[in-house]
Amino acid sequence: MPAIPSNWYTEFFNEDYPKIYSERLSQDATERESAFAVQALGLQEGDRVLDLACGHGRHAVALARRGMVVTGQDLNEDYLQLARDGAAQAGVEVETVHSDMRDIPFTDEFDAVINMFTAFGYFDSEDEDLRVLQAISNALRSGGKLLLDTLNREWVLANYVQNDWHTDDDGNTFLEHREFDLVTGRNRVTFSIVTADGARRESPGHDVRLYTLTELVRLLDAAGLRLSGRYGDYDGAPYAINTPRMVVIATKD
Repeated sequence: MPAIPSNWYTEFFNEDYPKIYSERLSQDATERESAFAVQALGLQEGDRVLDLACGHGRHAVALARRGMVVTGQDLNEDYLQLARDGAAQAGVEVETVHSDMRDIPFTDEFDAVINMFTAFGYFDSEDEDLRVLQAISNALRSGGKLLLDTLNREWVLANYVQNDWHTDDDGNTFLEHREFDLVTGRNRVTFSIVTADGARRESPGHDVRLYTLTELVRLLDAAGLRLSGRYGDYDGAPYAINTPRMVVIATKD
């Protein structure tokens, strides 16, 4: 497996990303996930929400349509433009901020922060991931809540498949190669893409640290965030070894 650069997130999130995960990024999936976030966080109309690592704004727009005052922050300016376009098409407003998730330019501003679809654990060290949580804590009002949604490390190991593939509705085939490093806890994934006309290209892939719940709670505590809920999927199922997601709710005291 070729080495994945430490700044892989500046290259992977391009026009291929929404194609690779087209099923997971569908409108139905977005509505289900957003409805869950509203319920799990107890959001009300008018609440201020930060969608951190918002991508092309699918959750940000869905929450704005539900009456929240939403800010989307991302490092990818092209995705932020898509978020603004999506908000305009939906007839809602979404403020956008172009910044690394370690640098959130707000203090005591938000009732809730969401970080969804495994957008945590990108950086080389726990210290850098802790910087993200500290920035989130600083941006939340007292009593504000974080929803952090990531792959369940226990489920990934129990259902480990090194090589997989799928084909989309346009006839493109995505070959996926995974390697999980048991020392570092990092899940490294690369993709080869074969288009419908037979052309092949490589994707830089992603390299994400998957934390255990124990490890994540330790980091949350260090950032001044208290664990207040945990779920195993977007249907509100309790978190367990055999649930595909680890969705954590943490509250700023």
